[in-house]
Amino acid sequence: MKFSFKSEYYTKNILINGFITAALFSSFIYFEYFDLSNKLVNTISVLLSYYLFLTLDKKSMFFAGFFISLLWFWWIAISFIYYELIYLIPLVLLFISSIFGMLFYFSAYFSNKIVRIFLLVLLHFSDPLGFNWLKLDLPLINTYFNTYESKVPLSDLKIYMPKYNVDQFDKWNKNNIVNIINENLKNIRYAIHNNYDLVVLPETAFPINLQDSTYVLNELKQLSKKIIIITGAISSKNNLYYNSTYKFDNTNIQIANKVVLVPFGESIPAPKIIKDFINKYFFNGASDYLEAINPSTFTIKGQKFRNAICYEATSAKIYENIDVNYIIATSNNAWFTPSIEPTLQKLLLRYYAKKNKVIIYHSANKSKNMIIK
Repeated sequence: MKFSFKSEYYTKNILINGFITAALFSSFIYFEYFDLSNKLVNTISVLLSYYLFLTLDKKSMFFAGFFISLLWFWWIAISFIYYELIYLIPLVLLFISSIFGMLFYFSAYFSNKIVRIFLLVLLHFSDPLGFNWLKLDLPLINTYFNTYESKVPLSDLKIYMPKYNVDQFDKWNKNNIVNIINENLKNIRYAIHNNYDLVVLPETAFPINLQDSTYVLNELKQLSKKIIIITGAISSKNNLYYNSTYKFDNTNIQIANKVVLVPFGESIPAPKIIKDFINKYFFNGASDYLEAINPSTFTIKGQKFRNAICYEATSAKIYENIDVNYIIATSNNAWFTPSIEPTLQKLLLRYYAKKNKVIIYHSANKSKNMIIK
């Protein structure tokens, strides 16, 4: 009986220690979400969490990683609603959180502080399951330790990013396509009427393969005689599909394909036999999107803008060897709202903007459009 009591007490302790560590490390996201962000509070929270990373036993660190995963990424489950896979939500969250739990467990496998720091650095640069949103220095973004400064001026182009609030169920409903197309054309005409240089519509603003729609393509070409148009849509090659950004400029078309695909959303990060099985039995036989080899750049009235579609705007790859001051990022956040996902995305965009000294023009569906620097 005595042994059982101690065992139960110890189990409660490691759970509590893990949760407190995760709560401290994750608090900056929720402060930002509720518009309560405070530099002093954020600084204290992150310093305490870093201290605990270096001092907790490995079992407590497992639960720290487990709860960090839940607090940062619970919103992934929302997307399963649109695939009609609600029954998988508990299993998916348990699976993902257990992976992060094990990573944190191994980071604390040795008690030596220097070794732990080295292992945490490795964890920072790892991308479990191809997912790279857990950055251990991201909580520093709203603290006194954030020293990145961008002195890049805003573009002198007059840029219009219309607000979109299209529900995910409605977006891909064939009965709504005509209304969505007409709304897009209406927004473009509004930008023309108000003398904008550039209009930027979100990721897959046109939920069709634009190359197959002669009418819409011709309409956009005609409108592009009066304004430059950037919009998200699908493109294809040899019956294989890309998530793409289209640029229309004086009837000319440039297509930029996505470089970094969303793991499990656009591409299954697994050997072909497993990938085919998952696509067949869970995604109704759908195939992965294709990915481009290199990021694309648009030249707009003499200014260069790097193209980034949603997830890839928060990936280091899109900023490699960057030689531009501006990024046009487009997103469809309807997959994950309402949730903290747009808030975490905003923090990551700010992280990369400051780190790479660029300004990001972010046009999104189901979350606020922003200019981030």
